[in-house]
Amino acid sequence: MQLLVVILHHEEVLDDVLSTLVEYGFPDSVVLQSQTGLGLLERDLPVFAGVRTLVPGGLDFCRTVFCLLEDDQAEEVLEGLRGLKIPSLPGEAPTTAFLLPVTAALQL
Repeated sequence: MQLLVVILHHEEVLDDVLSTLVEYGFPDSVVLQSQTGLGLLERDLPVFAGVRTLVPGGLDFCRTVFCLLEDDQAEEVLEGLRGLKIPSLPGEAPTTAFLLPVTAALQL
């Protein structure tokens, strides 16, 4: 098994990512509302508030998607995600997807 992790910084991409996972037969992904480290610093330490002007985007929206994939489908799902039209501007936080090996899984 593989654990797919997708870190999103564009709200309009979330539906596309989830739809792609459903199309490949994985409707049970988990979406967490997350926050960038810079966004957290900006909120908790006012001295970092001026940093927002240095980063054109990516502080306000952040979601992390987790999904367990079968080994034989993991690369195919990644290819499907690569095919999505994800906006990317210079200086913005990119959408990132990666796989982690799962050595043991237990369904309760």
